[in-house]
Amino acid sequence: MLELRGLSLRAGGRVLVQDLSLTLRARGITALIGPSGCGKTSVLKWLAGLAPPGVVGHGALSLDGAPLTRPSPALAYQPQGDALFPWLTIAQNAALGLEVAGLPPKAARARVAPLFAPFGLAGCEALFPAQLSGGMRQRAAFLRTIVQDSRLVLLDEPFSALDAVTRMRMQGWLLARLRATPRGVLLVTHDLHEATSLADRILVMAADPGRIVADIAVPHPPDQRSEAGLAPLRETLKSLLLKESAP
Repeated sequence: MLELRGLSLRAGGRVLVQDLSLTLRARGITALIGPSGCGKTSVLKWLAGLAPPGVVGHGALSLDGAPLTRPSPALAYQPQGDALFPWLTIAQNAALGLEVAGLPPKAARARVAPLFAPFGLAGCEALFPAQLSGGMRQRAAFLRTIVQDSRLVLLDEPFSALDAVTRMRMQGWLLARLRATPRGVLLVTHDLHEATSLADRILVMAADPGRIVADIAVPHPPDQRSEAGLAPLRETLKSLLLKESAP
């Protein structure tokens, strides 16, 4: 289990996040939602050890009870969009995280090679990102993230740039990948449908300063949820967000 206690983030004289605490289990998806500007992405970047310049933070982070130093190979981070490098092939992009972690390029590409087929990318290894659809680029980005030896995955609105149909397909695809390779996931999203369809648990943030105001379990596994059954939960979440967004 990952534990974060008392995280505070400041940028200049502004408090972005104050005394935020959360836990992440070894498996399952925890969604982090909240109004724009409440600090969701800042929390993810701090966890990944990638706080933007000018943002100063402190908090206690531990994994299975032992202090965790950031950045850590235990946490894999995927930013908004696919963030693929256009001048690298899909194979090179997929292996990049392993290379940054210190694996020689040849060994890194050998490790990702068997995953192109299960990720729906067989035959795309030598192509460049511009030659692929948005959904295929997103799968390549997930491959790059999942292939790392991480215990938990931090996803920052990974489907926000996709059209509605591709987004739904990718959401189902993500659940299938996590069944094949179980991880704990912290998913930042603005989409209540996405949060309630994918997550086992939803954390609601408020703004000024950013803090968690609700921790809600989502009933039933994702494949047993119905639109009618999720409607009351979405109304509850909508009310919480409207309340926290009120001027």
